[in-house]
Amino acid sequence: MLQEILLNLNAIICGAAAIRLITFRRKHAGHNLRIAWLAWLLTVATGSVPIRVLTGEYFYTDWTDVFINLLLCIMIFRSHGNVAHLLKVKSDDYQQGEIKPN
Repeated sequence: MLQEILLNLNAIICGAAAIRLITFRRKHAGHNLRIAWLAWLLTVATGSVPIRVLTGEYFYTDWTDVFINLLLCIMIFRSHGNVAHLLKVKSDDYQQGEIKPN
């Protein structure tokens, strides 16, 4: 019973993330090939989860998987589907010493 709830919740979360990534529009933003490939990989990875759950190929998930996918989905929605914003460090934070270089 709990496993079915976790599977369905994981499928919904990953499906929402994939749809948000698919519907991202660049508008006037530049194009970066590496970021585009990363966005494509994230879309395929998150989009495959609901398909695999529906076909019965994905039959076990853990609450930690659901939690990690939920955090990723929240980050994707907060960045409006812009994968470059997921990796971006604000330069003013860096200059103020809040983020220290390695």
